[in-house]
Amino acid sequence: MRRALPFTFAFIAACSSDPSVTPTDAAVTTDVPVTTDVPVTTDVPVTTDVPVATDTPVSTGCGTGRPAISAVRGTEGLVIAADGTIYFSQARAVGRIRPGMPAEARWASLPTSAGTVWGLAIDVANRRLYVGSPTAATIFAVDLTADAPMGTVYLASAGSPNGLTMGPDGALYYSNFSASGHVYRVVDGMRTQVTTMTIRQPNGVAFHRDGSLYVDSYADGSLIKLTLAANRETARETVATGLGNPDGLAFDAMDRIYIGDNSGGRLIRLDADGSNPEVLQRGISAAANIEFGAGALPCTDIYVASGGALARYEMGDVAGARVPWH
Repeated sequence: MRRALPFTFAFIAACSSDPSVTPTDAAVTTDVPVTTDVPVTTDVPVTTDVPVATDTPVSTGCGTGRPAISAVRGTEGLVIAADGTIYFSQARAVGRIRPGMPAEARWASLPTSAGTVWGLAIDVANRRLYVGSPTAATIFAVDLTADAPMGTVYLASAGSPNGLTMGPDGALYYSNFSASGHVYRVVDGMRTQVTTMTIRQPNGVAFHRDGSLYVDSYADGSLIKLTLAANRETARETVATGLGNPDGLAFDAMDRIYIGDNSGGRLIRLDADGSNPEVLQRGISAAANIEFGAGALPCTDIYVASGGALARYEMGDVAGARVPWH
């Protein structure tokens, strides 16, 4: 997310005079004193340092940092903040890796009922991290500013929340992996249904820059594009098939599509229209959520959540697409 920078404006007042006309044959006084040293105020305070909020993540461009990630294991959910902080799911917890710092495997605790944790999403405006737990059928909210963060219930009776993402409208969207097979929109803990027809085991979700919503069908091995109007599906199109069990989903700045094939352990790249699948990396145990680097990290690096160790693909040639949390 890009933010407008504050501006300081300086105003200049212009002065004008209206000289009178003197008849050429009239006497003109030339020795009337003229004040030439009119005091000019030069010390009027001018505000040059408009305060800028420092507790809201702001993208700092693209760095070169590649933190140690081999110790991060058994993760499904993954999201990277604008400064390059990596958040990853763990059983009944969320871990993080801040730039220049070692991994904190249990940075935020969740209730025991949470058990398995799947998707994650960052709500920059409210400084919250959303966490989907299928075992608790709940989406939890974690305060990103808390000293000892704990997950609190944001949406109960959520089914099996799997893929989570923030929409361009500032709302949370998530896929329900259970038999209902729908995608939902959540605002202030209240949800509405986005899809008009079911999707077999919907998983990864991601918005395209044109406002359409892409959804992985884990069961069908396909990628579906939803056209939305007033936050409701108006049309759908199958963009690609034969993707194994697609889980994670992301776009790059060229609109190319990245898929994590969970059963095949692959990171797959597709052209913008869904054609020309290319396997970028193999051997990723239970490949799941995908995130591009940001902030202190190279923006062309691609991180993949894994049932084994967290994976990183370092040969990317294009930065990730703009998303609300970067």
